[in-house]
Order: sequence, then structure tokens, then C-alpha cells
Amino acid sequence: MSWEEYRKQAKISEEKFAKNLIDPIWANDYENMKEHWDVKGMKKKNRWDNNFQDDIAWVEGTNVRGEPGWVKGKANYIVFERNKYWLIVDRQELLNHVVNKLKEKGYEKGKGIYQVYQRDGRQDKITMVPYEDIEKLTNIEKVNKDDTETNI
Repeated sequence: MSWEEYRKQAKISEEKFAKNLIDPIWANDYENMKEHWDVKGMKKKNRWDNNFQDDIAWVEGTNVRGEPGWVKGKANYIVFERNKYWLIVDRQELLNHVVNKLKEKGYEKGKGIYQVYQRDGRQDKITMVPYEDIEKLTNIEKVNKDDTETNI
């Protein structure tokens, strides 16, 4: 997926989630890129996979430019798109959870759960986090996708 296609898909996810909000405030380019106001759409485990998956979230600690990733941003919450609902997660609680799990594994490198993965030629550092673990955090909320009466 090209950068343009990725940005277009991200905007579609944001617009779908915004239908659940009363008078949403849209991030400008700076807020999007530097403060990380984010709705995370469905992701593939690997770029070459044909289908999106609903088991793990890729959590970005450092972005491709070597700057703080979205989990270290200024947003209070991060929204993840799941198959049947939107998962709203306290960003700081998620960051604390991921850091603790990475420490437990000695910041092991690799492309597995709670391993630090860095793509060739990039400065990013990302890790896979099971949604099962994210949903055990204390400050989360689920919003059904088909519940058009829900307004946050």
C-alpha cells in the first residue's frame, strides 16, 4: 500500500468513527503528524497479507522518521477499528502496558507479540499487541459499529 493509499484509508476510518460523535473536531496536519490524533483502522499482520485481521494491534513507539510514535503522542485516547465495534483506549495506559511487557521480555527484537520490530531502511519501532490484552486495560470503551444511536 502506498503512502497516499494509506492516508486515504485512514481518513475513511476516521470518518466512519466520527459518525458516532456529536460535533467532532478534526485534527489539522500538525495535530495528525506530531500530536497523533488517531483512529486506527483494521490492519494486516504483514503488508503482503490479503486480508485484514482482528487479533493484534501494531503499536508504534517510534515512527519512520525516528520521532515519537503515536502511542507517545498527545492524544488522550486512541480508537481502534475492530470487526464489530470501535475500541476506545486510554493512550497513556496502553503505553504503560506496552512498556511493561517489552521490559519483561528484555526488549527482545523480532516480529512477534511484544517484540520490537524495525522495518529495513526505516527508523520505526513497532510491536504487536493482542487485542485480548488491550481489552483487559481498565480505561477502555466499546462502541458498536451498527449502533447509530450512540453519541460520545
